[in-house]
Amino acid sequence: MQLDKNPFFRKTITPWYDSNFACWTLITILFFVVVFAIAGVFVGSDNPAFQEHVWFPGFLAFLSLFLVIKIFLRLKNRSKND
Repeated sequence: MQLDKNPFFRKTITPWYDSNFACWTLITILFFVVVFAIAGVFVGSDNPAFQEHVWFPGFLAFLSLFLVIKIFLRLKNRSKND
């Protein structure tokens, strides 16, 4: 018996951690991390003792924003393919 070339279920099953709800929740949390990191950059820039450590919240903001963009593009491509 040959395998069915035209299966009944065609839609791929996404895991729970890659569902739309999980992605939007992660985008929301990462947005708050970006805001927190930008506040850290402003606070660190005002205090001369912390100015050499401003790179850390700046890097945290960059990485969080990068992940927000990547997850948003994944959601956009997924909705475009459906």
